[in-house]
Amino acid sequence: MIQIYKLTKRHMDENEKMPRELKDIKIFSTCVGHGVGTIDFSEKILELSDDEFEEILSNSGEYVKFKIGNLSKYFEVEIFPEHAARLIPQLVEGKFKEILLNLKEGYLVLRKDF
Repeated sequence: MIQIYKLTKRHMDENEKMPRELKDIKIFSTCVGHGVGTIDFSEKILELSDDEFEEILSNSGEYVKFKIGNLSKYFEVEIFPEHAARLIPQLVEGKFKEILLNLKEGYLVLRKDF
């Protein structure tokens, strides 16, 4: 199964018992790169079966095969708008292409699920 996530909004793990001052510190330190909490910026927008994904790869151009073809090897691929612009002309019609057509900012993450 291939899961596709899109940068949409920010969610912070909440600890109801944490004082407001410490929550502010947690947000700030997470934003500057210290691992004190989890921020989830993405939301799952599509799932593709392995067969659907293989069909996309086999019916698309060389850049598509290069950019997302190694998903089985690396288990995660990021797609930014500049990648989408190169993928779209070589991509077979379908839901994934529609998503790329609407990617104007942020990014997508493709993850291979076991």
